[in-house]
Amino acid sequence: MHFYDQNPETMRLEDKLQAYAASDDYGFHMPGHKRQTAANPFLGNELALASIDITEIPGFDDLHEPEGILKNEMAAAAKFYGTKATIFSVNGSTASNLAAISAAVPFEGHFLSAENCHRSVPHAIMLRHLKNRPLKTMPFLTDVPGGIDPLSVREALKAQPAAAVMITSPTYEGVVSDVAAIAEEAHRAGALLIVDEAHGAHFSRHPAFPVSAVKLGADLVVHSLHKTLPSLTQTSVLHNVSGRVSTDSLMEWMDVYESSSPSYILMASITSCLHTIMDQREAYFAPYVERLLACREKLAGLKHLRLVTKETLYDPSKLVIHTEGTALDGPALAEILRTKYHLVMEKVTPHYALAMTSAADTAEGFERLERALFEIDATL
Repeated sequence: MHFYDQNPETMRLEDKLQAYAASDDYGFHMPGHKRQTAANPFLGNELALASIDITEIPGFDDLHEPEGILKNEMAAAAKFYGTKATIFSVNGSTASNLAAISAAVPFEGHFLSAENCHRSVPHAIMLRHLKNRPLKTMPFLTDVPGGIDPLSVREALKAQPAAAVMITSPTYEGVVSDVAAIAEEAHRAGALLIVDEAHGAHFSRHPAFPVSAVKLGADLVVHSLHKTLPSLTQTSVLHNVSGRVSTDSLMEWMDVYESSSPSYILMASITSCLHTIMDQREAYFAPYVERLLACREKLAGLKHLRLVTKETLYDPSKLVIHTEGTALDGPALAEILRTKYHLVMEKVTPHYALAMTSAADTAEGFERLERALFEIDATL
């Protein structure tokens, strides 16, 4: 019996996690470090976690009132990204989204948000009593929402001015909107642009990936480091790009939505992740991109299953395997991959299975996925 199928009433969480760590299961899912300790020096540290799990003791600063080492680390991150300020979050992009909206839109103010936004967005709308108008996504593929049309933003703002516009780019599946054009439309109408780029923390780090919203005119941008970079789950950053929103206000709202006892383990994961990509720049991603593009080229040869192509997906790091027109649906494909091949997908819908990749993925992992999909494809 695979440990997945063991009775949860007879197995402790810590035991099941250890069993998973010791298994040959390969995760094409978050977090971006893929349990590969070599992906980030901090993750491979031999210190026991308990030995570095501290509170705000002297010399270690306070995330919500930073004056020392955390202030310096966030300033270094802002310099690297070219932002007015970059704020760390240990409550994930959920807290970052909530803080961004709360700081950018007044209580009971008017707001435009994409219909495919993360659930933290409707939570902010509810908490702040915002008058929201949803922006529809463009048609793309079955079960795969498209991006936001800049013209729809223009029309919506003409019909009702708003304090801010919020979009998700890239989508979970990697579809990228024309952020520069949307920023232009928003600013022309006097609105701010907030971009939930949670799934694009790797953008602008290599020419194979799209340009980040940080460089395309957005005012506030949210990155989930843990999704596609080597950082622990719950780690995120909120970028104040333009300075049109007060950094003090953003910090105050982060204090509202974030734990008053932020984990130093998670904060150290953020800084180690950022220093890794700062120090190594594009070189960190070059071997990964080579493996990724080679994998995409091979999977383009599937006869029945269909890889959503780089040209239509925009972010090649997401491997969306569409099952439409075959004898399998998305859940059945994901189940075969998990139970027979021990490959765990990130997301499953009735029409596709999504494999998330990152710089921590190994050549062996890509080879296992390729072999499994071709074997399954041959049976269809």
